[in-house]
Amino acid sequence: MKKVLFFFSLLFFGSLQAQKNDPTLISRHRPGLLWYFDGLRPTKSTDNHKYDRLIFDLTYNDWVGDLNPFHNRWNSIGFNTCFMNDLKFKKTNVVSLGIGVGYGFSTISSSKRFVIDQQLVEIANLKKSSVYEYASIHIHRFYIPLELRFSSKNWNRFKFAFGGSIGINSGISQSLIGRDGSTQQFTSLKANTPLLNYGLHCRFGLRNFAVFSSYQINGFFREPSNPNLHQLQIGLSISLF
Repeated sequence: MKKVLFFFSLLFFGSLQAQKNDPTLISRHRPGLLWYFDGLRPTKSTDNHKYDRLIFDLTYNDWVGDLNPFHNRWNSIGFNTCFMNDLKFKKTNVVSLGIGVGYGFSTISSSKRFVIDQQLVEIANLKKSSVYEYASIHIHRFYIPLELRFSSKNWNRFKFAFGGSIGINSGISQSLIGRDGSTQQFTSLKANTPLLNYGLHCRFGLRNFAVFSSYQINGFFREPSNPNLHQLQIGLSISLF
């Protein structure tokens, strides 16, 4: 009996090792929180090929154009969240199409402020003697992302995604923050900014983590005579399933 148990133990662990060394096999192990989310039904075998369906981006936000990048404050941060449908071209293929809906919030804080005179916008410096510590831009947007995805076949995979998005600016404002940290002045920028926004983005990473970057193609302000600014985002992405 001991010899039989020993023999079957060798077969069992040998089988596990063979599966581990075969990158084409689909692991039933869940590598991330809710990675193969079942909902109210059993998991189908084809669901194990689908990834990156709920994505969160933590970003650092900046400008490109009339203002040089990487001169903002450390608290120029924001986040995006997307619900995506992963459409595989073939069950065993490494290429898929991701499409869904998303929401993004961005903050850009610096010593620069926007001076608004009806449709005219100018960039001004906050004076050191001023009661204001810095100016903070807040951007809310809803958007539809579309991306082409590439990944290796095994579940512990490398991935790359490139695509774009089109959305609506639901709220854009400027707050002047005082030296005590309170908001001293609030200005809405919706009348000076376009309703639609569109841009490009990419992700590169391993399994459910990735480096994220995006670039807004259209200008931040509506009128061509106003400052030429495009929003830039760099950050990290995590996919829960």
